[in-house]
Amino acid sequence: MEQKKEALENNSVAEIDTDDPPVLPEVQKLPSESIDIGDINTGPIRPKLQISGSISKTSKFNSKSKLEIHATTKQHLINSEKWASYTQNIKSGSVHTQTASAYREKVLKNRAYIKNLIDIVLYLGRQGLAFRAHNEEKTSINQGNFKEACVLLSKCNEDFSTIFNEKTNYTSWSIQNDLINISAQMIKNTIVNELIESGFFSVMCDEARCFRQEQMSICVRYTKNLKVYERFLGFIDVSENQNADALATAMISFFEINKINVPIVAQAYDGANVMSGKFNGVQQKIKSKYPYAVYTHCMAHRINLIVLDMCKLVKDTRIVFNCLETLYVYFSHPGNDAKFTEIQVKLGIKKTSLTRLSDTRWNCRVRNCVAVKLNFKAIVTLLNDEINSSTNKDVVQAMGIMTIITKPSFIVNLIILEEVLQIINILSTQLQKKDATLGSAVTLIEGVIKTFESLRTEVEFHNIWEKIINFTKINNIIPDFLGPNSKTSKRQRQSTSNLEDFHVFATTSSEQQNQNEFNQYTESYWRTHYYQIIDTLIIHFNKRFSSNSLELATSIDYFHKMNYYESQCFIEQYKDLLNVDVNTLQSEMLVVKNCVSRRNPSFTLEDIKLIMDAELYPNLYKLLSLSLTIPISSATCERSFSAMRKIKNWLRTSMNQDRFTNLSLIYIERDLSNELSNEKI
Repeated sequence: MEQKKEALENNSVAEIDTDDPPVLPEVQKLPSESIDIGDINTGPIRPKLQISGSISKTSKFNSKSKLEIHATTKQHLINSEKWASYTQNIKSGSVHTQTASAYREKVLKNRAYIKNLIDIVLYLGRQGLAFRAHNEEKTSINQGNFKEACVLLSKCNEDFSTIFNEKTNYTSWSIQNDLINISAQMIKNTIVNELIESGFFSVMCDEARCFRQEQMSICVRYTKNLKVYERFLGFIDVSENQNADALATAMISFFEINKINVPIVAQAYDGANVMSGKFNGVQQKIKSKYPYAVYTHCMAHRINLIVLDMCKLVKDTRIVFNCLETLYVYFSHPGNDAKFTEIQVKLGIKKTSLTRLSDTRWNCRVRNCVAVKLNFKAIVTLLNDEINSSTNKDVVQAMGIMTIITKPSFIVNLIILEEVLQIINILSTQLQKKDATLGSAVTLIEGVIKTFESLRTEVEFHNIWEKIINFTKINNIIPDFLGPNSKTSKRQRQSTSNLEDFHVFATTSSEQQNQNEFNQYTESYWRTHYYQIIDTLIIHFNKRFSSNSLELATSIDYFHKMNYYESQCFIEQYKDLLNVDVNTLQSEMLVVKNCVSRRNPSFTLEDIKLIMDAELYPNLYKLLSLSLTIPISSATCERSFSAMRKIKNWLRTSMNQDRFTNLSLIYIERDLSNELSNEKI
């Protein structure tokens, strides 16, 4: 290095060698004699600096300098290539980085694609729609909802379209089943975890026919932070055998498969012998494995049985319901329904449709009574038009319906049944709620029975009788059937237009019948009939909801009122299961009662929940949670059957059991399926 430095200082012609890094030149000042001090105008001139070894203007390079020679060397070329590669890597990354980046990008696109498929699965599942079609080939006009949704999404998403149009696009039925199964399993795991966390639960089940299969719905009831939840867990195919042993074994196996190992504290079924049998029924076989599982006969079913018993004993009420069913069938015909709607508009009547009577839809009877009462004038007008103008076989059916609905017995029973069923419907609606408790049910049942007892008076019947009179006057049907002292005359039956050009010399049998009935249908007669309906309801309410059958429910009602001594039946039933200290419990109930009554003397269960603390009142908290866990009906199972018939309709009968159960779980528990994240799936 020193030799090169000396050479640069001594030689006038500079030669640059780039093999080694350049040496900083030394800066020297010119000798003092070379300093130009200038004149008086310019002043001293700044001295010039001379860089030792610098290249002067007169310097000359050799024909081929060392720099040019170095530029052609192998080492320089290799380093230049490395430099270019390095700068390129800085900009776009190395080959390994590029490969990893491309793989990562592909993974993200695949994940986004699968997420879109999951969203489609959840959407179709929550809406209860079919996934597949008869022909899913690309040439098919309809490839099914799942693939058609993929086609629609591919039009809006280029990345999705790229993968969807590949040979392997993950849309086969097996992939669909996997995504459905994973989604349903996550929902079920959420329910099971909450159930296990609560420490105990109640089971509800019911059976229903689904085409060629017999499906049993399994539902559970539990509490979380004193909030009641009723959840659907799945359907079990019990087509092979429906005896008590088979049903109980299927239920127990279902709980074991899903790893539900907490105690069952109550069970609710309908009143069928195979379910409710005291010695060999399902409830007894479940109780043999879970000794604290108290059986509750579905109260909503019991109310329905009361109405059916009334129809069996009071013939006129049965005729009314049969006529309502006939009216539904008649007006379900498209032509008649269109005419019925047109007449409603002309008469200024609010459009209300007749519904089909069903043994499981308990409020359909009262809805039909209200609909017929409101649309009576429109119904009569349509039937008269049909009788006078139509020439087909529907005339006979219209005449038969017209004859029945214009009879005094139909009018009176329709008004009475509407009043009665409105009261029963209040109770039925409350008992079908998911958060209804045994305590509140007892209070409401007792209130309904007392209401019917108060209706069995002449004053109450007179009020209903006035409604009947007003109804007959408004519709101008039978204004003088009320008694022999009535001054108004009975309206003659209208002759058909086909007889207008003829002289009729004989009276019809209906006119003679009306004359014979003139003195029969009096207020006294219908008062007796009204009492018969009320007495029948009271007797069967007391029979179906006897004090023995409501002993536990009554005890729970007192427990919710913080009455320690009157709630002993409930406390003794479950104190060992929950390890309750009875003496401490009594003190806790007394403290809570005093705290709540200070705020609200007529406190309710909701007031107790506001101050309830699991650490402060451990015994009371556990018993209160259990009291809310006991179900009062199996209405949740009935709701699952409505979903069952929508999911497995006549176009989807070939669906296997697992797919059917999983889709039902996604559809029925929509509040949980809405919370599912496609990222977690």
